[in-house]
Amino acid sequence: MQRKSIFQFYCFLFFLGLAYAAQRDTSVTPLKKFFVRIVNNLDAKKLNFECKSQEDVIARSLAARGEEFEFGFRLDVQLSTYYFCDLRYWDYHVGFYAFQVDEELLDLCGGVHCIWKAQEDGIYLYDIQRASWLKKYSWEKTGK
Repeated sequence: MQRKSIFQFYCFLFFLGLAYAAQRDTSVTPLKKFFVRIVNNLDAKKLNFECKSQEDVIARSLAARGEEFEFGFRLDVQLSTYYFCDLRYWDYHVGFYAFQVDEELLDLCGGVHCIWKAQEDGIYLYDIQRASWLKKYSWEKTGK
């Protein structure tokens, strides 16, 4: 009789734990796939970029306005995955975290896609909640 009561108690705790886990935000889980998209919205200017993580380096050139490049990746088990990107055109550049496990950034991305757009006045992130572009960074002049 006592074994049955202990078993029922542990079953209760197990299902209580499942119910609690279902209520929590599970949008950031190990091995979940995310995407970063870089969009060139510069007037007739080539955009070069390099995005680095702990394991990868992705470098591309987007030659014309409207060109874009998207890459996907999976979160590591420690949820420490990041991509730091350096964008360049002419003698301007800007470096920023295009992806990291950060509540504010992921809220703005609004899902698994972080979409960044380069314009003459800076770098914009698409805010999925408001369906609008939010200016996040300004270009810096390189020392050339």
